[in-house]
Amino acid sequence: MKKELRLIGLSLYATSSFATSYDTLPKGVDMFVLKQVMTSKIESRYNSNNQDDSLALKENFSSNKLENINSALKTYFQELKVISPDAYNQFSLGEFSAEAYAQVSAQGLGLARGMTDHFTLYGSLPIYHIKTNVTFHQTQKSNLAAIQAAVQNAPTNTAISTFVKQLTLQLPETNEQLLQSLVVNYYGYKALGSWEKDALGDTELGGIFRLTDFYDKGFAIAGGVVLPTGTADDPDSLQDVSTGDGQYDAFVESMAGVSFFDNVLQFDLKTRFTYQFATKKLLRTTDDPDMPLSKNKELMTEKLGNKVDSTLSVTYNTTSWLNFNSSFIYSETGSGHYGALDPKVKSVLELNTFSTNQWGRVGIGFSSVELYKMKKMDIPCELNLSAQKLLNAKNSANYERFDLDFRLYF
Repeated sequence: MKKELRLIGLSLYATSSFATSYDTLPKGVDMFVLKQVMTSKIESRYNSNNQDDSLALKENFSSNKLENINSALKTYFQELKVISPDAYNQFSLGEFSAEAYAQVSAQGLGLARGMTDHFTLYGSLPIYHIKTNVTFHQTQKSNLAAIQAAVQNAPTNTAISTFVKQLTLQLPETNEQLLQSLVVNYYGYKALGSWEKDALGDTELGGIFRLTDFYDKGFAIAGGVVLPTGTADDPDSLQDVSTGDGQYDAFVESMAGVSFFDNVLQFDLKTRFTYQFATKKLLRTTDDPDMPLSKNKELMTEKLGNKVDSTLSVTYNTTSWLNFNSSFIYSETGSGHYGALDPKVKSVLELNTFSTNQWGRVGIGFSSVELYKMKKMDIPCELNLSAQKLLNAKNSANYERFDLDFRLYF
């Protein structure tokens, strides 16, 4: 599950919905940001062909599926095929389904200060609450009785064939508990079921420099770092969703905008490039892309793909205290690179790590800033409500997102 559920991005500093993207805070003015983000239940993902696939899995544990798990099972099934081809062809431990979902909410705190009229420093820290659940169901019984009947009178010529025959005759009936035991006791993962955690996300520190002083248009640049204060993936959990990528990032960003009709209508374009530095991580390894479970771990270099995020926004300010806004958001993360010793393992880890997202967002904003300047309100603040829908994606979880953004100026 966790490979499909990439961390939901949460950059707390964004230009006020009532200001153009390139605006900075006036010198000496501080801004406090409180953000709440919630997602819908995450039950599907877009695959590498941009098709929406359910996170639920259904698998029949037949001989050709099981024999590729490891060398011991391969030897068992090769010998079973010699003893009784019918038993090998019929072999099935049953069909199991796993229903899976995840849900994420996040709260974030941000602070910004106008160092000059053209330069603003800011920092932000999110806190995530993540809940995932996996429920096993056996949708089809095994045919062990037929398999055992097929090998009952089969002749054996070697010690290993005799052992395989006796083992087959003693195989227990399968159920959900047996599959859970396989995941925990054989592969060494934590038990699957209901799982949740609260954890810090990665800290972002940055600065914005406004390059222009035009009344109705402008341009600004920004830069900063993302510190790995969040928690990275737990290699011993199939359900864990990281709240950080475990590595340092550096980013640069451009903001440009233009306004019409005395700031009634605004168009803004922001584009950010993020470079993700490589780090060492302990990861589970497999050389079979169709078999995600693995007993093996390896400490290796992980270089996550660099990211490009671009947002085109249109804002209609109906009054000085109310606006309606909409955005098209495009995000792209390049392929990851792994320093695994085995080329096959490296290939599996890097498979489908390139991802894209295309979002549509609509929002409504309220502001008391102008009323505060006219001494009609005691507190200069802003509130923005927005909803995002994923329009299309590749190798990414499918969900809707809802944001509540509160800003206080002092």
